[in-house]
Amino acid sequence: MFRVDVGMQGIGCYMFRMDDFDVVDATMHGNAARFINHSCEPNCFSRVIHVEGQKHIVIFALRRILRGEELTYDYKFPIEDASNKLPCNCGAKRCRRFLN
Repeated sequence: MFRVDVGMQGIGCYMFRMDDFDVVDATMHGNAARFINHSCEPNCFSRVIHVEGQKHIVIFALRRILRGEELTYDYKFPIEDASNKLPCNCGAKRCRRFLN
């Protein structure tokens, strides 16, 4: 999942690549999971599962998550050349400095 601010409206762009062919666009019609942020040291992970022939995105906890704690997972953006690097601001001790 990733978020990119679009235009003056402050509307974000929330996309999740399910596989090589399918991308879920939750920008206008997604649930609260679209607001889960990236972290280089996440407390959750995502998986795409199949239920009765349909793909679903599921978020699993990596550890016990405390009440009020932000949910995070590693967006795992593909590695790109240095000119297209997206800075990471997750604040983790072992932050990779870039999302890709």
